Amino acid sequence: MIKPDCYAHIGEIIAVIERAGFKIRRVKMSKFEVDTGSLFYNEHVDKSFFPKLLTLITSDLCVGMELVREDAIKRWRQVIGPTNTLSAQ
Repeated sequence: MIKPDCYAHIGEIIAVIERAGFKIRRVKMSKFEVDTGSLFYNEHVDKSFFPKLLTLITSDLCVGMELVREDAIKRWRQVIGPTNTLSAQ
């Protein structure tokens, strides 16, 4: 999912996806409401960053994509690196 704060980089993001061997099968732009955003990120509700995350994803449209390739989940995790920005390089 591409969140609103990354709109300026959509072209670069898609290029990275394609270079990593993924095919983009489907794309959907959606606007999260507070209740749907809370449900989508339910695993993070009790974490300190949740209010900022919810504010971000409800601020504008998000772009969801279905990415396809062999070993897609494993490869995607390699492409995006750590989800914790403090440990990302």
